[in-house]
Amino acid sequence: MLPITADYDTLNLLWRILIRISHLSLLNFRNYDNLELSLPPGTTVIQGANGHGKSNLLEAIYMMAIAKSPKVTTDRELINKFSVLQLEQQKLSYSKIGCVAEHIQGSEKLEIHYRCQLSQNIHGFVAQKFIRINGSPKRSSELVGIVNAVLFSVGDLDLIYGSPSVRRRYLDILLSQVDKEYLLSIQQYQKANTQRNHLLRLIRDGSSSANELTFWDQQLAKNAVTLTRKRQEAVEILEGTSLPFHRLMGGSNEKMSIRYARTDDLSENIDLENFTKDLERSRRRDIARGSTTIGPHRDDLIFEIDKMEASKYASRGQSRTAILALKMAESEFLTNRRSTKPVLLLDDVMSELDQTRREQMVEHLKKHDQVIITTAEPSNIPDSFINSSNRLEVINGSVKTI
Repeated sequence: MLPITADYDTLNLLWRILIRISHLSLLNFRNYDNLELSLPPGTTVIQGANGHGKSNLLEAIYMMAIAKSPKVTTDRELINKFSVLQLEQQKLSYSKIGCVAEHIQGSEKLEIHYRCQLSQNIHGFVAQKFIRINGSPKRSSELVGIVNAVLFSVGDLDLIYGSPSVRRRYLDILLSQVDKEYLLSIQQYQKANTQRNHLLRLIRDGSSSANELTFWDQQLAKNAVTLTRKRQEAVEILEGTSLPFHRLMGGSNEKMSIRYARTDDLSENIDLENFTKDLERSRRRDIARGSTTIGPHRDDLIFEIDKMEASKYASRGQSRTAILALKMAESEFLTNRRSTKPVLLLDDVMSELDQTRREQMVEHLKKHDQVIITTAEPSNIPDSFINSSNRLEVINGSVKTI
């Protein structure tokens, strides 16, 4: 129960916590021309052949949580081909992703709009993004965290086998959903790092003085300390929470560990003074390279199985089990931070599991208020679960109820 001394902002936040997504709207998004889709409470199973648009639905829903695509780095890739063709005649076209998020106090209408215009760039057009909440223009940061969601996908193995940037992005997305201070710090850190790198190159080329680095060092250090501390705290929680899930899913005595690995040559204590000194010590190297060589933008997340680094020694099966445990821990992390369970999005994950792990996964899913699963083969989902689910079918960008 919420203490009676809770301030208004806390009460307002809790009242607005998402219960579920009741409606999804897509206009010129991926392979969808125009879609209006009602989503009932509980579990929804979306089936259909590969390439028909199942994953695109989950991508759109997840974008409502993080205000950007989890798959692509440029918004142009999200725009429907038909919308691009319209540009040749109309010079202007629009795309939209929207949803209605139901919560205790009512609902929120959330929208991401794209205004597409012809351009002289190599792609032929640009897509400008606009955020609206209940019809009012907002910043992307104001959309992040209204919807909390966890996305399970086959591509999650990149968290072990991919580059460090994949793992840093994972932490950034997770923490940004529940911590506005973290979201602001990552934005300020990235800006400061970009400006510092530009200045480093000017100094290297003899066009500026090293004395001018002081301001950006201070900006970088302040936000680096915040990011590092919050990341380390989150990783410790994720590790502790993932262990019972890993034992359950792994069916063995193997022990999984997750470790936050900071850049080499940094002071052991994380504070403003030490990080500022670390930046000063790395100046000569940074100037030579024209980039900042230490800090959270170079840190990593290390997964180990029985103290052996998973990326080097674990089998694909061991890595898959570790990632499933991490994702389950992620859902618990969001639940504990927001006092409600996130929407779970599973993109054809069941096909990667044996029957025992499917049953174990289903038991976890039953604890959540809204679960949306895609599958190319419904038989991969246990009968007891799918028979009690709402079912949809996707065929070439059209969705129908089964």
